[in-house]
Amino acid sequence: MVTQSASPVQQTSQIYFCDHPTALSFIDRSDIPPEKFAVIRTLHRCERIRNLRLLVFFGLWAGLGYLAVRTDFLLVQLVCYFGCGWIIVGLTVLMHEGVHGLLLKKPALNRWLGFVCSAPALVSFSAYRTIHLLHHKYEHTDQDPDDAEVVAHKFSMPLVAFYYLYAVIGAYVYVFHINIDGFKLANWKNRRSIAAEITIIAAFAGLLFWFLPLEMVLKIWVFPWLVAAHITSFRGVPEHGLTTGGNAFTATRTVVSNKFVRFMLCNANYHLEHHLFPGMPWYNLPKVHQLLQPEYQRAGASVYASYTKFYIDFFRSSLVGIKPNIRLIPHRLRRHIGC
Repeated sequence: MVTQSASPVQQTSQIYFCDHPTALSFIDRSDIPPEKFAVIRTLHRCERIRNLRLLVFFGLWAGLGYLAVRTDFLLVQLVCYFGCGWIIVGLTVLMHEGVHGLLLKKPALNRWLGFVCSAPALVSFSAYRTIHLLHHKYEHTDQDPDDAEVVAHKFSMPLVAFYYLYAVIGAYVYVFHINIDGFKLANWKNRRSIAAEITIIAAFAGLLFWFLPLEMVLKIWVFPWLVAAHITSFRGVPEHGLTTGGNAFTATRTVVSNKFVRFMLCNANYHLEHHLFPGMPWYNLPKVHQLLQPEYQRAGASVYASYTKFYIDFFRSSLVGIKPNIRLIPHRLRRHIGC
């Protein structure tokens, strides 16, 4: 049972583009009013039929893939690669839902459906589950296997260089990070699952290249995978980049974006809401977002209207120097707190 604390304490925070430390409320889940928690509890109920979106994704992929193979127009082909790339990204989001047990009720079926969604991205479901659950447990700490600042420090790399490198090629390396480090961090039971899943992915890929014309495989899968990798890198930086640890309201970020992005990402852009309530199904995250607006403002949570606005601020931050544990928040909130 979560109870509301009497009066949230004030915390001094370092904010990009603020020339002085700023006092903001230090709040956590216990500061969410009980009546809101009652609503949030109802939003945890799964409507698993909503996960049929994966059939929509596979259907769209089949249609766009067919068009890419049949057409000779380069522009049409590029549009198809772009669309199929987004679909691969969307499938990985549904894989992520499986990691939290939100696809199907039976764990075994949930795991294998998650694997079906992860395989096109060349990711082992069990490896990602190992990494991701540790990421939630140790969010924005030295033990977080997915924390950018930890990785940058490990390689003695300036944060600004790391973030720019990740934005360009991060997802190519991230695939190896998930599969290899996920295997290293897993227990023996999960290591067997990871080995089995990687073997199945490798075998399936081999069969595709063996039985289908190379041009077809490139157009239907390889080129879209390259697009998906860059989309993943592009959305990966805003999720936790330039945030502050120690509190769920400040350790990650939501980017509301537009209807197309929200549809293709299955609302994964509502990343703050996901970390506040990891068991919340993807289709209810926007409702939590609307419900917690007063709490976000009190805590100085980072919520951007679009990826464009985030990256404009990110670029400006990189010019003044990206440093650990300083938070990047949108202009409207900086103005509200007197920066």
